Amino acid sequence: MKELLLLTDAFLTFWESVLPLNAFYLRKLRIGAGNVSKSWIKDNFDSFEFTSKLELQNSQSSYPPYGDFHYLNLAQYNRFHQTSGSSGKPLLFLDSKEGWEWLLNNWLKIFALAGIEKSDRLFFPFSFGPFLGFWTAFEAACKVGCLSFPGGGMSSESRLALIQNQKINVVFTTPSYALRLGEVARSQGINLKDLQLKKLVLAGEPGANIPATRLRIEKEWGPIVVDHHGMTETGPVTVECSTTPGLLHIIENAFIAEVIDPNTQKKLSLGSIGELVLSSIGRVGCPLLRYRTGDIVHLNLQKCACGFNGQSLKGGILSRADEMIFLKGNNIYPSVLQNMLHTIGELLDFRITFYKTNGNPHLLFEIETLQTDSESIKNMLEKMIQTMFLFKPVIKIVPKGTLPRQEMKSKRFIQI
Repeated sequence: MKELLLLTDAFLTFWESVLPLNAFYLRKLRIGAGNVSKSWIKDNFDSFEFTSKLELQNSQSSYPPYGDFHYLNLAQYNRFHQTSGSSGKPLLFLDSKEGWEWLLNNWLKIFALAGIEKSDRLFFPFSFGPFLGFWTAFEAACKVGCLSFPGGGMSSESRLALIQNQKINVVFTTPSYALRLGEVARSQGINLKDLQLKKLVLAGEPGANIPATRLRIEKEWGPIVVDHHGMTETGPVTVECSTTPGLLHIIENAFIAEVIDPNTQKKLSLGSIGELVLSSIGRVGCPLLRYRTGDIVHLNLQKCACGFNGQSLKGGILSRADEMIFLKGNNIYPSVLQNMLHTIGELLDFRITFYKTNGNPHLLFEIETLQTDSESIKNMLEKMIQTMFLFKPVIKIVPKGTLPRQEMKSKRFIQI
């Protein structure tokens, strides 16, 4: 198979060294430590069962608190992080010094592809919690010599003042908070395009490559958006190409990527749209093998105009496999609804709730609008949804400022 050519010697050498120590994978792959070899990994890779988040959660329940996929002696770990827990019990992750360096070096590759240099001034406008998030980006920036500014415990107004006063030219945040800072900047009479920013690096949620959302962000910030994605389970994974907007390059020599049908788990060929599966080539202490990310992507293997020659995601993260809902004969993804809503310029913010009454599913749209345009926007949205999905939505106009604004990921889509 063409995909097997992606099993590099670095990948085989790495897993040959860590598999014999890893009780979780020895049990899962049903092999003894003494039988692991590069040739065995290469010959059997396509038959390895996928690793799921539930399996990792079960491992931590059976071998508390960290699970036996953490295979080093506890004294060898010096970092703790956890997932948000938005899809079940939070997963706990420990990193060894060697594994952490691997994560930082992956960020250095992202900086290089994004055009971020030692002379740049970088701002991280959020509080650093136990999520992996931009922790690695901040430390990698310090490692490379960039002047780096943490922004925890500050108001949006104070953060904007810091960007101005300290001549910051690279900002790392989520699409939602980029929109929020744009909203605050407008209220203060600040034109973000006048601040001579070089890059706006966005991650944490879909948005930077949802066309209408990206247009909204660029209307405030200018054409400086760089999309990026990663997970606590894997660390940083991709960065948007500066030559080909909308194309996310998988960090070179850091992962083997595959796509599968999320329902049948059948492996799909390169060039297909499906669920992204990742295998680490590093992160000593907690690497993952054929891990189901839950992200729906369009995976390609191609040479880019920028010179990158490897695996890339066309259009970034298209959606989440677990967020699709079935309503009135339609398979609906939140990213599609978000793109639709963000095409309405007079719509300020929104929240969508999926709920059932007497077993019947419904969608409630709560929208903030410019006051004078509320009814016309409501009618416009109702017509758009009826045209695309052939059902009448429930739309509620709420006062401006009613819906919550978040520093990090926004809860714009809720299932109850």
